[in-house]
Amino acid sequence: MASVIDSALNPPLIDFRYATVSGLSGDEMFIESVSSNFERTGDDLTALIADCTFSEELEKLFSSDPETLCNLDELESLAAQLERDNECHSTVSKEKAVINRLTAWLAENNLKVDYATASVEEIAKWVRYFYATLRKSDGSFYSPNTIVGIRAALFRYFMKLRGLNIIAHEAFLGANLMVKNVCNAYLKSGGRVQHYEAIESDNLVKLASYFDRSTPTRLQEEVYFNVLFYFGNRGREWLRGLTVRSFREKALSNGAMAIELQGSTSKNVKGSSDMRLCDDNKQALMVAKPESRHCPVQAFQLYLSKITAVPGWNQEDFFLRPKPRVNADGIWYTKVPVGINTLGPLLKKISSNANLSKLYTPHCVRPTVVTELHEAGFSVEKIAKVTGHKNSASVERYIRRGKKRDSIMAGMSDQLTVALAGTMPAPSSTLSEAPARAVTTTDPCALSDAPTRAVATTDPCGSASMSTVKKSLVVEESTTTLVAAPTKRMKILANGETNVVQFIFE
Repeated sequence: MASVIDSALNPPLIDFRYATVSGLSGDEMFIESVSSNFERTGDDLTALIADCTFSEELEKLFSSDPETLCNLDELESLAAQLERDNECHSTVSKEKAVINRLTAWLAENNLKVDYATASVEEIAKWVRYFYATLRKSDGSFYSPNTIVGIRAALFRYFMKLRGLNIIAHEAFLGANLMVKNVCNAYLKSGGRVQHYEAIESDNLVKLASYFDRSTPTRLQEEVYFNVLFYFGNRGREWLRGLTVRSFREKALSNGAMAIELQGSTSKNVKGSSDMRLCDDNKQALMVAKPESRHCPVQAFQLYLSKITAVPGWNQEDFFLRPKPRVNADGIWYTKVPVGINTLGPLLKKISSNANLSKLYTPHCVRPTVVTELHEAGFSVEKIAKVTGHKNSASVERYIRRGKKRDSIMAGMSDQLTVALAGTMPAPSSTLSEAPARAVTTTDPCALSDAPTRAVATTDPCGSASMSTVKKSLVVEESTTTLVAAPTKRMKILANGETNVVQFIFE
């Protein structure tokens, strides 16, 4: 078939990326820019098209015969099927649930709205009222995450139905303000935004002891946790879709064996017409450590050898249902895949069986990865390569207040307590104006602000010495009572990193 590009034409090179055209999205403008570039330097593109063999259906589509256009319905069906195949099942389910709830709410108020033909203003009005009435079954407000999720479901539905953007359209300004008001009402009513907690270090040690690979269940649980832990993926939405082809063994330059998770579409890596946005930022590896009995690659290879030995296995499913006991045939698993309803809460079950202090979910693993790597000294930018975040700022919100940070915060609180005590006289004594002599003390509350000789003291934060002060401190003694010397203003300077405190009198 001849090329569809006329080599005699030489269209100008146009960069549409920064142009504003009504009715065209940014992605469409980018495609136009790239197409213009290709047509300007069209030799390679012409050769590429000339080598292509068009299908019979496409040839009919390019034909001018009106009778062949009956196949457009088939092409539309194929396009719709492709769109459905690329949608996340859980996302579609949530979208349907939200639309059904909106429809039921309208029916309760004796209203019936045709979403496809109703005016934008009418839809915006009822969506605003819908947001305002959203409540749990007990009458309390939904969390901000839930409210935003409901709006996102409505956004996807109306975008697919009629290209209506309920977030950016000016008619929905009041509805979007209502979203903020409902979120504020949740916080004012005493609600708190709950963040997933990272797994504590002590519980990680318990998990390592629990994963002994002695049974089919424990081997699978170890591999399940390692996949979450080493590859830093979020939540559970991707687990059921894992296959043996999702992983690839590779030898590193130092000779070590590693397991790599093949790139896939996720919340952080989405499909786009801009190929720059399709690149998977994840560079996580599960590297072998043969000298350790907890080597993750050894566990992976052992598990892989067990599932490949299952009779009738479809050569695809990665998580297979484990047998309750191993028979003489040595087969550990059945050919039945483990469902998402089992994989989702599996970490809770592991937490209970391993006697962890808390019941964790898969969403807790990613904050654990970020926290452990951060406390080990890795930069946020490098951690983002493990988690797959394109924006390092998104990583920082996962960093929990771990043990190191807790000790720092505790030390700062103790220092404030010492500072407060240092400005008040000791309750069991009275300061004197009698001639003073140098003494040694470890009580910062007993220090007077009289401008006398040097004093040796112990730093309240544990340091054996205290830095030089502008005017030395002493405790004044008398044969009778102790009274205050002439009052001066005392300033306390503390350095939490070096544990040095300065008392300065002005």
